[in-house]
Amino acid sequence: MFRLRTLKHRLILVNVATTGAALLVALALMFSTELRSGKEALVRDLSIKADILGSQCTAALIFNDPGEAERILGALRADPQIDYAGVYTGSGALFAVYGGRDVPVAVPKSPPPDGHSFGVDHLVLSRPITLHNDAIGTITIRGSLKQFRAILLRYAAASAAVLVLSLLVAALLMTRLQRTVTGPVTKLVKLMERVSQDKDYTRRADIHGPEELVSLASSFNEMLMAIQNRDRDLERSLGELKDACRKLEELDRQKSDFITTVSHELRTPITSIKAFVELLLINRNMKDDRKDKLLKTINTESDRLARLINTLLDLSRIESGTMNWKDQDVDLAEAVRTTVNGILPLAERKEIAIEQVVESGLPLIRVDGDRMVQVIMNLLSNAVKFTTPGGKITITVGYADGPQGLAVSIADTGAGIAPQDLGRIFEKFHRSGDALASEIEGTGLGLTISREIIKYYGGRIWASSERGKGSVFTFTIPFERTVSNAIGI
Repeated sequence: MFRLRTLKHRLILVNVATTGAALLVALALMFSTELRSGKEALVRDLSIKADILGSQCTAALIFNDPGEAERILGALRADPQIDYAGVYTGSGALFAVYGGRDVPVAVPKSPPPDGHSFGVDHLVLSRPITLHNDAIGTITIRGSLKQFRAILLRYAAASAAVLVLSLLVAALLMTRLQRTVTGPVTKLVKLMERVSQDKDYTRRADIHGPEELVSLASSFNEMLMAIQNRDRDLERSLGELKDACRKLEELDRQKSDFITTVSHELRTPITSIKAFVELLLINRNMKDDRKDKLLKTINTESDRLARLINTLLDLSRIESGTMNWKDQDVDLAEAVRTTVNGILPLAERKEIAIEQVVESGLPLIRVDGDRMVQVIMNLLSNAVKFTTPGGKITITVGYADGPQGLAVSIADTGAGIAPQDLGRIFEKFHRSGDALASEIEGTGLGLTISREIIKYYGGRIWASSERGKGSVFTFTIPFERTVSNAIGI
């Protein structure tokens, strides 16, 4: 039994399925357009015939000559698709009749309403016969749809053949073209799996391919080198064996979490990018609006990869002490407003209300403004992600209860955090629940980076939550209060 166990097979299936769905929709639209156009053409044809014959029967109706009217209707013998035709007097009495070949039903004794109607296999059209804008009678024509249905069946058969052939071509092209993207990814994933299995940290990833994969491979090699160096140090520290073993276990857990999380976060945008790139390559004549939509999706997923790498690099710089801090006087309330404005479109799409409660007269604080916005954005992003549509987020900015300092609290009405997870949410790569089974994106590093930034400025960050009633994340930043730096909000 064929199982989609590899990224290659899944990419091929996704692309073929996407191509097939797009073609199916296009063919369905074309078929419906042809059906509508064909019906309109049939109505126009019968309308023209009815108008011509009706005008020719005017004299016969005036002089009460049914024979002449039937002779005129006899011209319809040239059209084998006409079942019957009838001319009615102004009072609705049947005046003259033409019966085509193998007529399935008799001509109605009274005229149908003006206009047209479609049956299963026929079209009936009635038109008034006028003289000097006065109705003096009615003409009714019934046409067969057998030939029209035969044309539609041939069109459907041709469309099905085109669909099958297109899917075969798409599968063949995808099989050949997917290697350029999936090759480096597959190698990196296999290396991660081997390292995870045999704990051989001397292995190194090949650094080649797209920039995002090169950066990821470099970061992975740096991590392997760091683990290798730590193992070497632990081997020299025989006197602290128990402590060294605990560090190794923790390091192994972090490494496994890193491999699992990053592999999952990497495959998702890569799959989207590959699918849409292959769709662009296959369909050279794609409409501009559809092409723009695909390119925007590719750009979005590329940004997602870049954010993943930047997150890893930020944590690495903070932990290694090489982060470049750009301290300046910062209005914390303004930083909150700026962050809210940035995330407001996402909140509005989920119909989540955001309320800001800012205490007046707050002083400036001396911090890195960009890093402070990063902390607020991490907390706000989590609140929006885990708050169900129609919920509410409340941001409070004011003085801290303890020593001189400011406090920011972000409360949401989301699902809350389980008690067993509440104490671990600030750990690296930790996410509440199963990260792979969750529909929420993220590496689990946002809260860790936020904790390290707040810790650098001598503050602290914590969370409180009740399952089913939402969560509250709070951080405090100390400051030296002076008259000169106090401002009004």
